Amino acid sequence: MLDHRLDACAGGFLQLEHVYKGYREGERQRSVLVDLCAHAKKGEFIAIVGKSGSGKTTLLNLIGGIDRTDAGRITLNGIEITGGSDDQRTLYRRRHIGFVFQFFNLFPTMTIWENLTIPLELNGQFDQDGVERAGELLAEIGLADRKQAYPDQLSGGEQQRVAIARAVVHQPLLVLADEPTGNLDDDNGKIILALLDRLTRKAGNNLVMVTHSLEAAQFADRVYTLVEGKLEPIKD
Repeated sequence: MLDHRLDACAGGFLQLEHVYKGYREGERQRSVLVDLCAHAKKGEFIAIVGKSGSGKTTLLNLIGGIDRTDAGRITLNGIEITGGSDDQRTLYRRRHIGFVFQFFNLFPTMTIWENLTIPLELNGQFDQDGVERAGELLAEIGLADRKQAYPDQLSGGEQQRVAIARAVVHQPLLVLADEPTGNLDDDNGKIILALLDRLTRKAGNNLVMVTHSLEAAQFADRVYTLVEGKLEPIKD
């Protein structure tokens, strides 16, 4: 069962406690995350820096409830993410998590407005308040006049702005960003990072971003590097 009791031992709103994750490769067990510990206070922006293959995406998948830990536990606002059935973790993701990906992941046959409001429909929030919130977000990202456009009619930077708005429109507890500037040039990357930072802080969301870029990580309150399956603080 997903545990909704607040853990008295938890050090923060988001808590990773002795997390281990590995995979079988033939006869060999490969450890990806080893005795990993970290925490974040409510509203904090955490960046995790690591090279390709270091386990950054694996870690996001565990925090987002897409995958399960092999040992240890992860809690968010007292909800134990590491427990529960697949259906329970799906509901947890739908309600409490917003995702921003490197490649935007907008639905090409749906308009910008339809893409933006998917989380509202899934969570039963497509009411007056939700529609007003979506409209305000479109205006804030500078695309209020493009709501009936399709993704392929927007630039890469514009598509990522929509993806960020979609990640926060349903007011999740946590936004997870996986290399959100990896498919953009430097100028657009800086714009996207500033927008991601502003919208998540404005909504009071926690944000965990994984990136290979130390420059991108400087927007964060707390920065870790992921090396040999463990997190080491760079900026704490």
